[in-house]
Parts: sequence; C-alpha cells; structure tokens
Amino acid sequence: MSSGMAGRTNYADWDKKVSSLVDEAKENEEKEKEEAAKALGLDGKYAFSEAEADERQKAEDVAQAKRVLDGYRQRESASMQHFADLFDSKGETKRETPMTVRITRERMGAGKRVVTVCDTDGSSTEDTIVLTQDLSHLESKMNVPSVAPKSYPDDAENGVRDPPKTQTRTIFGLIKLFLSNLHNCTVVVKCKIITGTIELSHCSNVVLRIEKEATVATLQADLSQQITIEFRDAPSGKNTNLPGQPHLFWGDDRDDRIFHAGVSAMKVSLVRDGFVETCTTADYTKDGAESVGNATPEEFQFVTSVVNGELLTEKVIRHGGTTGKNARAMTQRELDEEKSRREKAAQMAIEKAESMIKIMTKDGKEVPVVKKEVARAPTNEEEIGTSTEKEEIDHIVAECEQNKTRGNEAFGVGEYAQAVLLYSLALDKADELPDKGAKGKEQLFPRHLVLSNRSAAFLKLGDHSKALTDGAKAQEIDPTYVKGIFRRGLALHAMGKYGEAIQVLAEAQKIEPKNKQIKQALQFAEVRMTQEMRKRME
Repeated sequence: MSSGMAGRTNYADWDKKVSSLVDEAKENEEKEKEEAAKALGLDGKYAFSEAEADERQKAEDVAQAKRVLDGYRQRESASMQHFADLFDSKGETKRETPMTVRITRERMGAGKRVVTVCDTDGSSTEDTIVLTQDLSHLESKMNVPSVAPKSYPDDAENGVRDPPKTQTRTIFGLIKLFLSNLHNCTVVVKCKIITGTIELSHCSNVVLRIEKEATVATLQADLSQQITIEFRDAPSGKNTNLPGQPHLFWGDDRDDRIFHAGVSAMKVSLVRDGFVETCTTADYTKDGAESVGNATPEEFQFVTSVVNGELLTEKVIRHGGTTGKNARAMTQRELDEEKSRREKAAQMAIEKAESMIKIMTKDGKEVPVVKKEVARAPTNEEEIGTSTEKEEIDHIVAECEQNKTRGNEAFGVGEYAQAVLLYSLALDKADELPDKGAKGKEQLFPRHLVLSNRSAAFLKLGDHSKALTDGAKAQEIDPTYVKGIFRRGLALHAMGKYGEAIQVLAEAQKIEPKNKQIKQALQFAEVRMTQEMRKRME
C-alpha cells in the first residue's frame, strides 16, 4: 500500500499509476492492431498476390505518367482565358439599348488560346457577345519532329546517326471555345477554331451564330433549353486551302455534327446567302430520350446532322471511343448503311472471284458456274444476336475494361477513392449488358473481378461493411474465385467478427491450400478469436 499523510493512502499517486497502466494497455492494443494490419497486409506495405505485387512494381511508371498528365492539365489551365459577367448585369431589367461586347486579341492574356465564356446574363437575345475575326491571328507554336531520311541497303550513310532535329510550326486561331451558364444573349463566332469544337452547357434562351469566317465542325450541347444555333454560310470542318478543291459548307461533310444531351427546344438552321436552307427543332423528351443502365434520360445522347440535304436528329446507338474502328459515334441509320456496304462488298468480291475462275471438262469445255447469293445477315426482328448488337456489346465491354484498368492503376498508386469510382463506373456500364445474372465464365464482362478489386479498395479506405458486401457479391457470381472470398474474410476480420472470418478464410484455403496470405490471415483470426474468448472469461 502506498504511504500518505497521516498513514492514509495517497489517492492522487494511485490515480497516476492507474492512468499510466491504462495508457500502457492502450499502447499495447494499438501495437497489436498495427501488427495485425501488417500481418494481413492492410497497412498497404505488402501486396495480396503476385499480380498485385507486379502492379506495385509498375507504380513508379504509373506515377510518372500521372505527373505528366497533371502537367498537361496545368498547361491546359494556364492556356485558358475566362470571361464572366460580360454585361455586368443579372438580367433583372431590360435595357433600352442592347449591349454588344467584343472579345478581341487585346483582351486575351499572354499564352491564352482556349476561351471560356461563362456566368453571363443578358436582358434579351439582343445583347450580343462577339468573338471577333482578329482572334484568328492568335499564334501558337507547335514542335514537329523532322522526318528521318530514308535508308538504303548497304549504303555507307546508314551507319551515320545525326541527332534528331525538331522543327517549329506556327498555327493560328483559338484552340477551343466553351460556353457555360449563359442566359438571354446572342454569341457570334467569327474566328477560326483550331480543333473545330465548341462546347455549350447549362444555357437558356441563347442564340449561337456561326459566321462564314469561323471554322467549326462539331458542337456539343448539354443540359440547356431554348437554344438557337445558326450556321450563316459557315464552312465545313473539312475545308482545305488546296487549289482545285471545292468549298464545302457546314453539313456537306458527314463529320459536321451537333451532339446534344438533355437539351430542350433547340432550333438548328442553315442559312445560305441570307435564306434559310433547312432547319429543325430538337427536344430530348420529344425525341425519345430514355434511361440506359444507371444513366438518366438527360444523359441520353442525340446527334443532329445534314442527311440528304435536310437536318435530321437521331439517337446515338454506338458511342464513339477515342481510337480504333469505334472512334466515330454511330446512329442506327449509319450502322444499317455500313452493314449494307459490307454485304455489297462481299457480293462484289464473290462475283469477281467467280469471273476469274473457270472449270474445264476433260474435253476442254467450260462448265457453267452456278452463282449463289450471299446470305443476308438476319435482321433485329429475325434474330437477337445481330451484328449491330454484337458491336454494341463489344463497345460496352471495352468501356468496362478501360475503367477496370484505370481503377487498377489508381489502386496501384494509392488513390483508393479514385479506384472505387472507376470500378463503380465499370460495374454501372456492365449493367447495360444483356447477361444480367450470369455466373462465372458465362459473363460477358468479369464483374466478380471488379467487385473483388473494389472490395480491396474499400478495405484500404476503412469502409469494411462495403468491402464485405462486394466480397460477398463476387463470391456469389463465382464461388471459385478465391480473391473475392479472401477479401470477404478480411472484411469480417476487420469488423471484429473473427468466428465468421475463420469460416470464410477456411473456404478460401480449401480452394488454394498453399496460399501463404490466406494461411497467415486464418492463423491470425484464430489468435484474435482466442484472445476475445479469454477476455470474456476474465
């Protein structure tokens, strides 16, 4: 017993000792947790598998690529010029005299080549913003590597290695134009746009006028209403300055198009020599926008273009990728035309081959060839698995794979929240596939792999309940996929449900009895369960 004044216990000293013991117990518990995390690989130091270890070895390369991308974004941000509240009015009252604001080279900052006009309210469409023609004279420098000289066999100069030379090319005009959150005004574009692209979003009661001096091929309009787009003798994006080439107006080329989603009451017109040549009105609700997968009707994509001399609005059936044969977004009409062209090409090839082949008898007489027509591909009504549907399925699967790969890259560099987002995008897109409820190898896209990976990302973020849910879903889709079962067991262990964790980890060990990580996790779960039982008995 501790001595105190007048032979009594010194309770203050006793409290200090008790507090010290409690702190020591807490410290020991924290150390145990750290050791547990290390043993299970939850501290991020060790990989769960050889595949993950390989990914981590590539992490430095991925991080370098990310730094390059961040640098590109910084350069892009540095090249952007913002113009906001150009009328210095909230559109509360109508002015007697309409305002006209001109954006010229003098208003552009040094090195700024991308223009964003945003957050501007006019009192009516008589208030006008003009992107003047002198913006076409903005200069941008672009490095172009010189072409290596052709080599010839056994030539003496083949062994000479001159250092590569880089040439500088000057291009003129704006790089891109963004219009966002504009209301009750007119925007007139008179300048060259190098990319030929204008993006418009969250606008209302806006007139966009493309003049003959501009070069615009593609417009993207989103989430806007009461939009009027006028092409006034505007050239096609495919015009060239080569002698002898015809001048094309906007709409003469198949790539002159307006993409739009969630846009209501959009009027598009082509004006030639002061007369309206053709016009149309598009409205996403009236044109049949629908929910696809987790996408809302507002996200359903339409395209308006010139078809046989008339403006036509169609649904986008196959969304374009960035490269390859699916780079162009296609409508049902275009898919049907492409299919018809393939059939005609096949028929012509057979006819050509038959005309070149002659079968002779022993007497030297020619045997007539019986021509067979090429079997037509079945229509959508005749068979579900048409070529069109297969192309659409291939595109959806490719997009799922892309998001899965990007999710793995994000996981590899420790960006677990971003990984969860990308895995979720892959799973959402997979919901559009016609194999809902498929198991194992019957799936068109391996959902169980993505669920297992997202479970690992949730474990890293400490969201154990979601990690458990994803692991269980992965196991339901493919009961033989050990990673899904293993991560389900890790989630149960992290939640303190050691008995359940032991059962699940034992299932994983039956599938892969030589897996060291599973064995270690199972042993550790058994140790923690024993500790829990001892605490309850004390």
